[in-house]
Amino acid sequence: MTEDDVLIYPPVNGWTVVMWSGYFTELAAVEYISRQLGIVTSTVRIHDGDYWSHALLRDGVVLDRFATMPDYFTDDPDEIARLRAKYAGQPAVVAEAIGRPVEQVAPYLVQVNLEDGEDEDGYYVDEPELGKAFPDDEFELDSPWVFVDFWKRLGPRYPEDPSAYLVRIRPASGWSNKLPTGDAEL
Repeated sequence: MTEDDVLIYPPVNGWTVVMWSGYFTELAAVEYISRQLGIVTSTVRIHDGDYWSHALLRDGVVLDRFATMPDYFTDDPDEIARLRAKYAGQPAVVAEAIGRPVEQVAPYLVQVNLEDGEDEDGYYVDEPELGKAFPDDEFELDSPWVFVDFWKRLGPRYPEDPSAYLVRIRPASGWSNKLPTGDAEL
């Protein structure tokens, strides 16, 4: 197995998990798959173990985008406001598309700021603990792996055993320069 391999896992709850290469921006491929198969897709990406982002598509159309730390790469206040709004997530849209109650979706779509800072009076404050979305979750909201709990509520299951894939696809040499990049902002 190589780090470029794409792994496809057996369906669970009507969802098939595809693990893309670690440095692959998957949104363009997910748009294509969703459009060609006429399906709802949920795609998640973890960046450097710091934050997670999610996109939900139906028939190749992005219905919702969310990121826990959309301002990860900027200190510009205007850009921060723009990105936080763009990637805020819409729990009602996700819930309707997946057929789950919004109460099962909303607690996960929480943007976090892991930076400590000062309050309005200049006193040092720690970022408050966010805890878990639900008591039976495995991960806390400030962990990028909380998407595993989020997916459990939606239906997909992150593979417990990554080696238990159904199909392995090994892309040809030079594959990364031949794929559409789509919106690689996050």
